[in-house]
Amino acid sequence: MEGLMAGITSTGLGSGLNISSLVSQLVQAERTPIAARLDRQEVAIQSKISSFGNFKSALSAFRDSLSALRNLNSFQKSSATSSDGSIVGASAESNADLGNYKIEVKQLAQSHALATGYFISADAVVGTGTLTLKFGATDYTPPSDGVPGSYNGFTQNPDRGTLTLEIDSSNNTLSAIRDAINNAKAGVTAVIVNDGGGSRLVLNSSETGAENSLQISVADDDGNSTDTSGLSVLSFNAAAVNLQQTQAALDAKIAINGLEVVSASNTVKDALKGVTFDLQSAQPGKIVNVSISQSNDEIKKLIEGFVKSFNELAKTDRALTGYDAARKAGGLLQGDATVRGGMAQLRSELARFVQGLEGSTKTLADIGIRTQRDGTLSLDGTKLNEALNADRNSVAALFAPIGRPTDAGIVYSGHTADTRPGTYAVNITQSATQGLLNGGAVNSLVVDADNDTFKIKVDGVLSADITLTQATYGSHAALAAEIQSRINGDSALKAKGVSVGVSYDDVDNRFVIQSRSYGSESQVEITQVDNNSEATLGLKLGSSLADGTGGKDVAGSIGESEATGKGRELTAAAGDAQGLKLLIADAKTGDRGAVGFSRGLVERLDKVLSGLLESKGAIEARTDGLEKSLENIQESRELLESRMSDLEKRLLDRFNRMDALLGQFQAISSYLGQQLAALPLANQNKK
Repeated sequence: MEGLMAGITSTGLGSGLNISSLVSQLVQAERTPIAARLDRQEVAIQSKISSFGNFKSALSAFRDSLSALRNLNSFQKSSATSSDGSIVGASAESNADLGNYKIEVKQLAQSHALATGYFISADAVVGTGTLTLKFGATDYTPPSDGVPGSYNGFTQNPDRGTLTLEIDSSNNTLSAIRDAINNAKAGVTAVIVNDGGGSRLVLNSSETGAENSLQISVADDDGNSTDTSGLSVLSFNAAAVNLQQTQAALDAKIAINGLEVVSASNTVKDALKGVTFDLQSAQPGKIVNVSISQSNDEIKKLIEGFVKSFNELAKTDRALTGYDAARKAGGLLQGDATVRGGMAQLRSELARFVQGLEGSTKTLADIGIRTQRDGTLSLDGTKLNEALNADRNSVAALFAPIGRPTDAGIVYSGHTADTRPGTYAVNITQSATQGLLNGGAVNSLVVDADNDTFKIKVDGVLSADITLTQATYGSHAALAAEIQSRINGDSALKAKGVSVGVSYDDVDNRFVIQSRSYGSESQVEITQVDNNSEATLGLKLGSSLADGTGGKDVAGSIGESEATGKGRELTAAAGDAQGLKLLIADAKTGDRGAVGFSRGLVERLDKVLSGLLESKGAIEARTDGLEKSLENIQESRELLESRMSDLEKRLLDRFNRMDALLGQFQAISSYLGQQLAALPLANQNKK
């Protein structure tokens, strides 16, 4: 019997029940309510995360609408219209002289162009020697109708550098000379043109205007620098005119309300304050009407965009946090402290006065922006127009940080986070100056091999060897122009953006070299001269500190504290004005009025938005917490599955033991039945 009982091991064999199915159902019944609760929690959290994403997107869109409003230039635009853009176009800056102007384009500016004679090919050898290219005004009459041309003179442009090229056997072909000129990037371009008769080298000044024509001098290795063979074939100067002038250098000529204006460029910028004319074609006698006016359209679009963007944010907020009476349900973020607090801060800033402003425009309501009962903003277009027409700067000051000096010679140039709104007195005790070096007595206008080379340091930048053109100069002004051109053409100085002006002081008979920058870093020093430079040209070793005037920074006070000067910029160093930057554009000293500073609404709004949107901000902290809750739900699911697995094992163990016991009982019952049936009495009864 024991052997029979031990053999009953199959689940359900003893009881006839499907124990595996029964256990699975019991485990599922235990799992279902808990899993459903976790699913509901996950859906709710995911919905909140999605809602925060929508709120964050609306906040970001509102923040984007502020970007242009924080830029003061957005409020200072003027518009320009031309009645015929094919003749002259126009554009205007914020400080433009407003009005209507009659423009006549009499002549367009053009660049100087010179061409060689014909060569067999681009690989033809030209010659060797030294090429010197200068820019200036050329008095030249080209040949016409059998009358020979006349080269009458050249006046160097001191603001343009001089190009000197060494031509040897490695670069003496037509194409190699072209490449050498172009690689120098010195304001002249060279191309080779084949017009059917052969190859010609064509040189073009990169800049238009009568004072940007080319003079080309040659030191030909063949000993003759004026003939038409060797490198001297490229000469174009008073000694030799071996190039053909294919286009004369001309200034543009226009008339503005009948007054003639001359410009080196077809982009005329200095004729009217803040107005640029773009000349397209010359049509003498034809009048084009150009109108310069203030443009409020762009400003209105920006402000309208600001109102619209905030209203979209307010609608998003209402959908997420409000109560829907029809559905009898609140928004997914109803009562959320992060959203409620952020919107409350934004609305508070919109309603506040802007500190530092004077006059009648101090709040958004003053330009027609009001808060409605539903939390959105309304814009009164008529009131906005009136405010813009009355004082655009006051409207700008509502939004953007702005400084408003009372002195026209002072320009607001910036501020820092430490600058507080207010009105600050300005006093200048020292105007900014430029470093200036006085030369020695000028005893000769002849530049030769003994006085043609020197080195100079400008604003701390050391030049390479500067070599003057060897010649006898016709005037001190001509030699001053040569010195200035050579210094400003130095590659090391150009790379650092430093330059000088050179003039002749006829009272003290000396050249004066002045840095074009301002401040204590504005210095000029001659560090190396030739053997005879000082005795003849007055160019001697020395610095602006010892032999002239060292540059000085502007000095003074802003508010009640001394300010720090750097060049012409004065920065408040302490007090409420700390960080306020002013450009002192003239040399006046003493009391210079005051500057009013206000930070504007945008900066305050941006601070609130930054606290909500930026990394580790309030929204990210909130969503990080929700993400953590999702992780906890996943951990709860894993724990649930572990518990259910243990439960299943326990139930299977119990049911299997029960099934085994039932199997034993059935075996015993069967055995007893067999034994009872075998008894004699049992068989007798059957009979």
